[in-house]
Parts: sequence; C-alpha cells; structure tokens
Amino acid sequence: MTTGDDESPSTPSRPSRSRTYQAVPSTSPFAPDADLDTHNERLMREPRPGEAPPEEPRGWEAPYREPKALLVQREGIEDLTVPLYPDRSYVFGRAPESTVVFPHDAVSRQHGRLSFREDQRWVYRELNSKNGSFLGRTDEQGPVDARLHFQRVGPSRDQVLEAGDVVLLGNGKSRITLLAEVPPGAVAAPLVRKEVSSVTAQLERSIERCARHHLPVFLLGKSGTGKTFIARDIHTRSGVEGNFVILNCGRLPQDTAALTSELLGHVKGAYTGASLSRVGKLYSANGGTLFLDEVEFLSSLAQDFLVDVLEGTGSLAPLGAPPDFREPPPRFRLISASKVPLRQTALRPDLTQRLATGDFIILPTLEERHEDIPHLVEVFLHRLKVEQQYDAELTREAITFLQKASWPGQIRELESTVRTVVAREAAQQELEGLARHRTLVTLESVRTYLEQRERGFGGPVSEPAQRGTRPSVEALAPVRKRPGDLTGEDIRRALEKHEGNKTRASVELRVALNTLKARMKALGIE
Repeated sequence: MTTGDDESPSTPSRPSRSRTYQAVPSTSPFAPDADLDTHNERLMREPRPGEAPPEEPRGWEAPYREPKALLVQREGIEDLTVPLYPDRSYVFGRAPESTVVFPHDAVSRQHGRLSFREDQRWVYRELNSKNGSFLGRTDEQGPVDARLHFQRVGPSRDQVLEAGDVVLLGNGKSRITLLAEVPPGAVAAPLVRKEVSSVTAQLERSIERCARHHLPVFLLGKSGTGKTFIARDIHTRSGVEGNFVILNCGRLPQDTAALTSELLGHVKGAYTGASLSRVGKLYSANGGTLFLDEVEFLSSLAQDFLVDVLEGTGSLAPLGAPPDFREPPPRFRLISASKVPLRQTALRPDLTQRLATGDFIILPTLEERHEDIPHLVEVFLHRLKVEQQYDAELTREAITFLQKASWPGQIRELESTVRTVVAREAAQQELEGLARHRTLVTLESVRTYLEQRERGFGGPVSEPAQRGTRPSVEALAPVRKRPGDLTGEDIRRALEKHEGNKTRASVELRVALNTLKARMKALGIE
C-alpha cells in the first residue's frame, strides 16, 4: 500500500475509488443497485423513439459522473459556486441556518438536503417542502417554465444525482446545478487579501511546500486552530483527483466487524440491515488524501488494524466479500493531526514512526497571530454574505475589542462569535420592524454577547482586559441592578445611548422590556 512516502498518488495505477464505476463488466462487490440508477444511466438504457433497445454486455455498468461543485443561482443575487466535500451535508432553504440560503418565499425554510452516501454517490432528499423540488438536466430546460420538463422529486427518498443534473426549488427561479469540476477561481472569497502576520506567512509557505510533495504530513495544533482546514487546503492545492476523506480517530467503532466496515467497507447483505454496499474510508481516499483527525485517540484495536493495512500485511477485503475477492490496494496521501506531540500519545511506536516519516506543520494559536483577526473577520463576514445573505460589518471598535480578547477556542470560537453577533443583530432588526439593510455590529453588541455567554458557561472565565486576555465581566457591562433599584438616571442614560430604543436599552440594563416600560411609567419617564 502506498501512503505518500513512496510514490505520488497523482498517478495511481488505478483511478480513485470515486471514479471506479467503469463502463466495463463489473465483478466489484460495490456495484450499485439497479433501482438506484442515476438520470444518466437511465438515459443510456432508454431507446429513442423508433429505435430498438441496444444489447448491453452482461454486467454492463455505466460510469457514475461524480459532481465536485454546485452552481447556486438565486433570483436577484450573484451566482455562487460551492465546492462539494464528502464529509459534509448541504441544506438548502430560506432559514438563516441553512448551508446555502435562498431568500425567496417560494422556497421553504428547509427545502432539501444534499449528502454523500456510503455507496459513494451524492443524493438529494426533499424535506417535505411546500412547493417541491424538480430534477432534470442542463439540456432539458424549457424557454418558459423549466419545471414542465423536469421530474418532481418525491419527499423523504434519496435521489441519486450526478454532474450535469439540475435541481429546481419552489417556483423554478432558484436552482442548483451539479458541476463535474470546480471552476478555477470561481469559489467565493474576499476581493482583497490584507497583509498577514509573520507567523501566518510562515504557515502559508509550509502549506504550499506540502502541496508540492506527496510525503505524509503531521499537523500539531490546539483544538480550533484549523487543522482540518489546513489538511483540506493541502489536498486542494496538490491537485490530486481523488477525494479528501476525514477519519475521526476518536469515533471509530470498537469491534472488529464494524471497524472493517468503516475502513474497508462491506458488501450488500454482509449483515442484517446492510441494504447497500458501502465503500470503506480507505478505498474512498484512493488517489486522494486520507486525513487522520485526532489521531491521538486511536484505540488499540484501531491502531493494530491500521498498522496492518498501512504495512500491507492485513486483509483488504470488505466485510462479507467472497473468498476470491481481489482488489488493488488503495493508494493515498496520508495527513494526520493531533493536539499533543506524538511522543506524548499512547500510539504504537511503529505507527508514530509511520506518521512522522514526512513533513510537519505546527499551527500557531490565535494569540500568536492576533493581528490577523481583522482579516479573519472579513473572511467570515464574506462567507455569511454569499452563503446566508447576511450583509453585515463590524465597527472598528468592535474589531479592536476582538483583537484584545482571549480565544481559548481559537479560530473556531472567533468565527462562531462573529456568526452569532451578526445573526443576533439581524434578528433584532427584524424584531424592531426595521427594513432589512446592511447590519452594523457595534462594540456594545459584541460586549453584550460575550458577557452573556460567559454567564451561560457558569461565570467569568477570563482576566481583566489586556492583549491576550478577554475583558472581565465588569469591563463588559455595568453591574446589574434589580429592576426596583433602577434610577431615572440609569434609564435616561441607556435611552440616550441607544437613541430612545427601549429594546436595546433593556438589553444593556439587563431587564425585560415590559419591566423597563413599567419602571419608566413608575418614574414618570416618557
């Protein structure tokens, strides 16, 4: 088996597992079921009017055209290209929490979901939307209403999709086209890349170096520093055709049969409930990259199994495969990640040597690159705009505050904070009946959220404000008073600060809106 230290996976002896559905007689245990054909396969079998049905070779299996990206088209909004990653699912709908938001009344809050099934096919599931989803091809779109030429997708049933398929949502003005490749430069990104810190520049050079060779790579960094993002970025830049496959080592099954199914797959009927053949993670990564996330949590059983497979001494047969099963060993680039150095883990020495025979990247913490926070915030806001239609910005004071804060959860925590304060502020605008326009997130909004979150976690967890630490609760907001202790001066100051907005004043004073109004009436404040 090749894992990257012997030979480049960009020129494997066989194509990636994602492309092994070949138009040749097949004896693979992973052959798809006849009732789960793609649109392309059905067209290949259906004769045109006046033609006799073609004679097919026995065991003929049409190639599956795996999509690599989505072209999202929404009425009145710039087109968006979204790369497809097998480890993710994509929810489409009007709700802000959707992966891609379609802000149109004809689209339901949760309209449909696209996911990667265990048989290595992308499937779309209709989520019982009001106006339905419609499936067709790019060459079947009519001049007036494309839905007339498309097939309505039944609810709660997986529909296999491939490159060239088009899904129409609702009235047909919202559409998703599945692309065979990611168009160069088509993925949404900030228009201007600002200067970055020296540690980030060094990280960028390390990523570029690893993308130019095919040795194993070990990533060391705290939780939230972006290890998965870096691993995926190395894979993308390397230009290999195979998939990027994530193996979460802390969540692997603890029994041999289930572990075999997870890593090597199983055939249909291998056990009760195995209604589909499953391609294992190792074969899914063939011709691409296998990412061992949280490798320090590998169980002893999983370590033994993985060493046997990596060394080529173990069986590569899927669970339930016939005795004469023959399949070339998968070839992939190996990237592993851990929060602790390899010698401090409980991994077998021969496994750590295998993981360490290659390149290393030490990921910096956010404290070491705090000057990058303005750029990171810009990236997060851009994603929110193109994916979820939040048009927002943070004030300079709010960004400065974020730079001085402490981030134990690293970049993940920073991104979560930005997404939350934007969503809260947009919801507040809607609550107040304000027309939807560019949302401005102020210092006070950020302060209020962080203070409430700290209290929700059970009290302050930070030290007084200085670079590298988050401001204490006392610095975030004034000391809370009981409603009966609020003075007229307290209320007038809050109202003046928020230009008479009672809702925001009540948030700052940390009382309910009705309580504030009652207190104002008692004090004779109009």
